[in-house]
Amino acid sequence: MTGPWAEPADPRADVDAPPPGTAIIRALRHVRAVRERDLLDFDDPAQAAASREARTWAWALGETTTAPVTGQQTTVPPSRDDIDAEIAVADGRRLREDTDNRADGAAIILRWLIGDDDHVPAGGDNPGELVSGIGGVVRSPGQIDGLLALARRGRQRASARDRDLYASPDDRRLARQDADYLDGVTATLAWVLGDQPEAPVTRRQLPELSTRDLKRERLNADDVIEQARYPWMADRLPPLWYGEGVKFTITWLLGGTTAPPVDPAGHGPYDPDSELPVMLRDAQARDERRF
Repeated sequence: MTGPWAEPADPRADVDAPPPGTAIIRALRHVRAVRERDLLDFDDPAQAAASREARTWAWALGETTTAPVTGQQTTVPPSRDDIDAEIAVADGRRLREDTDNRADGAAIILRWLIGDDDHVPAGGDNPGELVSGIGGVVRSPGQIDGLLALARRGRQRASARDRDLYASPDDRRLARQDADYLDGVTATLAWVLGDQPEAPVTRRQLPELSTRDLKRERLNADDVIEQARYPWMADRLPPLWYGEGVKFTITWLLGGTTAPPVDPAGHGPYDPDSELPVMLRDAQARDERRF
């Protein structure tokens, strides 16, 4: 790997910080690991070096002035506006079904680098391991543990509001729904961290957690949510809001959304003061632009 950000001049440089001077938000060591793994998908090293993907990494990191999609000359490193412009051109080609000049790979890499998409742009069965996660989980244990602490505090507040005899019936109902949702979030996060042996919905105990297990548990969370259509199943399943918490948390863990399952204060989506609905709308808008 070459270029100004390939090796820090100071060996004590903070590799957990984004590459200096760039619009990239990812940790430098994660950028290096994902870049290296992405280019391993090419059988021929010469082909990898000449690929649009290689040019995308080099441009975003300030190793070249030539943009990978448009071929325009830009500042070094490129600004966020420069990167957004390249993504927009790549998206336009995809929407026009311009099969001879598609640049989907470049757009995927750039979206990940600037934080618009949390799917790791590299092949392999364990993408999470490239970004301090485990298997398919693209969140680090520290991120998961911090979110778990937030969700637990939010759960305590929601439970207290639910017990407040002076609160209105609507406020207590929303508090109960938020508490159920946060129960699903905390159970899932604790399970992934290994603090809770049982899966949050199926209650299975697994010797080792795989991406397939997470996706299977998410499907079971869908069944919990579907119980709203079948009231006679209510006494056999957790509340549907619990299922929502499990499903959304697993989606976040696997990088399917950039929005975490709780807001910065630990609220779920049902608390009137929650910032989560706005965060979800913003993440959905980014996803819609991607597709």
